[in-house]
Amino acid sequence: MEAAQVEVTLTDLDPDVQQLLDGVLEPLEDSGCASEEPDASADAPLCARLAYRLSYDEEAESLESVVYFPARSNPALGQYSRVPAATRRMLPVVTLDAGQPLQLRAGAGLRRILDKRDAKAGAAAFDALAQAVTAAVSALSADPAVAEAVNAVLAVGGTGERIGDAPLTAEQVGFRTEDGSVAALLRTLRAALHLDAGGMLGLAQHGSTVSAVLSMAEAMLLATVPGAVVLADDFGDQLNAPATEHLAALLRARSGQVWLSTRRPEASRAFEPTEVIRLVRHGGVRSHHQLTRIMDRKALIAMRQWHTQLLAALTAPTVAITEGPHDVAVLSMVDRRRPPSALPLSAHGVRLVASGTGGEGGISQIPRVANLARQLGFRVLAVIDRDKDNAQTSDELAKVLAACDVVVRLPPGAIEQAMAEGLPLQALADAKLSWAHPRSAAARHAVSPTWCSATGGCCRTQWSGRIHRSSTFPRTKKPPSAGCRQTE
Repeated sequence: MEAAQVEVTLTDLDPDVQQLLDGVLEPLEDSGCASEEPDASADAPLCARLAYRLSYDEEAESLESVVYFPARSNPALGQYSRVPAATRRMLPVVTLDAGQPLQLRAGAGLRRILDKRDAKAGAAAFDALAQAVTAAVSALSADPAVAEAVNAVLAVGGTGERIGDAPLTAEQVGFRTEDGSVAALLRTLRAALHLDAGGMLGLAQHGSTVSAVLSMAEAMLLATVPGAVVLADDFGDQLNAPATEHLAALLRARSGQVWLSTRRPEASRAFEPTEVIRLVRHGGVRSHHQLTRIMDRKALIAMRQWHTQLLAALTAPTVAITEGPHDVAVLSMVDRRRPPSALPLSAHGVRLVASGTGGEGGISQIPRVANLARQLGFRVLAVIDRDKDNAQTSDELAKVLAACDVVVRLPPGAIEQAMAEGLPLQALADAKLSWAHPRSAAARHAVSPTWCSATGGCCRTQWSGRIHRSSTFPRTKKPPSAGCRQTE
């Protein structure tokens, strides 16, 4: 008999729940797991273990499931101390099941909300709807145009005289929804919204994001059980970025505990970095990874890259860490220019990230970001250039090699060469001449206009100096014009 089992440990139990679980409570270790040692400290906090076991009997071709207390059970002998229903009700678990929103049919989210608030008033509203629809349909049947069309059909070949005990006319023909019940009528109703100048449109015509937001709002309203553990799978798949982060934050604030599985980095922004658990599979082995609590200043500096770099790569199995954002931009450009026959980095599950933003990057920062990424279960590559070779560079390179799984060291000038790859030589020569002679006509046409925030218009500048690899544009000697501020 094959079996699968999931076990959970419940901690921080309320006194009334502890009393209900008396007899299955166990000491809690510092690791967060139940202690099975007989000499455990008497002052240790108490916890309770619950397990769900699903087994398949091949001979009977049947599935069997049981929820039990591992502390008083022996699965090998088929002995289980089952969890009573009263105990399970004291431990509320709510699953967010987002379906089609604003549906009044039986079992739909909006109908359940209505029934919980005032079932009698809801039933009265549905009866009034049924009566109004019946009256409207009767008036429709009696309309001369409709009655004439029905009589024309019944007159074909004497149909109206032969299908009943008495001649059938339009007076005996009516219309109804399916079986004529209120439930059938409610199943045909669909929500419509007036959101903009488009007028009253069906929910589907407003796009999937509106529908997903309303659906999640319904599910969250139904999940408002005090102290409940809220579970949601594929959270935010159809939501936009702000709605994903906002709703995840609401769940975190309002729930006793919330577990969200998601592919959206915006959902993870609503949680502390140490609350995010990343599930990975490397080499056929499944594992989970979680950041440890920050204890020193250097680790805190590296943690800044969680939001700016690593969070966007949350679902990528591998990150390639470069020395800075300029290297990411150049290598991304090279990756986009690859021929169609060559697979891009994304096809191999690789995401380019920088070791820092602005002046925070550099080869010395790569080990810190790499250690952070490895804590989360990423495979880590480092892509570094070869600007200089000295004792300091050798020491930094050794630290990068120790922190990363793979290190790629580019040839000298590779980044600069990649920036100019594919450009005509004449264009490069003209650009060099333009920067070398800023007062020439070629320079004036080579420089793009800059936006003047004071006047709300464009102005031209005369540039001087040489192009630095670390800068997108050279500096100016003076502002473009009096009272104008140059923005890049």
